[in-house]
Amino acid sequence: MIRTNIMLTPEQHSLLKEQSRLSHRTIGELVRDAVNTAFLQNSVERRRQVALAAYQEGFISLGKLAETLGLDPVSARSYLKEHGISLVVQEADEILADVVNA
Repeated sequence: MIRTNIMLTPEQHSLLKEQSRLSHRTIGELVRDAVNTAFLQNSVERRRQVALAAYQEGFISLGKLAETLGLDPVSARSYLKEHGISLVVQEADEILADVVNA
């Protein structure tokens, strides 16, 4: 681990000390968890947004979108419907080209 110093307001420090006492965890653990939550959730949300945009532009398939979202294809279809996103339907010639390239 790498040691670092941060400046907290008195209120933030009091809150962390109280949470530390209640949860039987160190302040360092609480801060590391907060950092992970803040930045990992943002990372996941960004990846989701990029995948949805790629799907809508036709760059990735429904199957690849489902994989990226951590869903099965049926759940991915439901997800799209819930969020008002139309299913991308390939034209017959595109499907044939995919078959030839597979």
